Amino acid sequence: MATLESDDANILDTESINWRLVVYPILAALVVVTGGFGYYYYLQNQREQLEASARAAVVQAKTPEELVKAAGQFPTTDQATLALLSAADGSFAKQDYAAAIQDYQRIIQTVTTDADLRDPAQLGLASSLEANGKIEDAIKACLEVAQRGDKSPYAPFAYTTVARLYEQRGDKDNERQILTVAASLDPDSAFVKQAQLLLKQMSAAQPPPTAAVPATNAPASAPAASPK
Repeated sequence: MATLESDDANILDTESINWRLVVYPILAALVVVTGGFGYYYYLQNQREQLEASARAAVVQAKTPEELVKAAGQFPTTDQATLALLSAADGSFAKQDYAAAIQDYQRIIQTVTTDADLRDPAQLGLASSLEANGKIEDAIKACLEVAQRGDKSPYAPFAYTTVARLYEQRGDKDNERQILTVAASLDPDSAFVKQAQLLLKQMSAAQPPPTAAVPATNAPASAPAASPK
């Protein structure tokens, strides 16, 4: 009967050790990955439950004050942001511009607010500032959205709003500059087409440059009579 030589036994032992070195790290990695996915889905489920609870509270709110209260109970949710938007819009409709400005600013100053919700809040803030007579601040608020350009679907509207505010102030130079930038954005946007039309109207209304009139040689004056 053949027996394993000592060299053959060492080879088998080496192979066994090598397999452990390969398999154990893989198993450990699988455990970590599986645990990570499990934790992610747990957090996702918790988030969905929180949003559902926030939604139930927001639906029950009927006034701006109640909406603000509901938002305060679930401050980290998208529903809270929507509640603040609704509250601010309601205050604006009631001409309570101070309350509207406060709620819009709360949305804007929250770092976790999604851009799709931040931009409408920024434009709402601009409208409230304009209604409150703070035109310069309204322009700055609109430009926060307008200067995002193609990154924001609200940019064309923001630019045309700024142009309108400059037009009301009689600032034709800034109005033309803003409309020129707006006209270069998404050509399918109704506000971009409006900007292009306004630019054409401004160009048509501008008087043509006056041609310089060449100077004519005036006739020499008669010499003064010498005193006698």
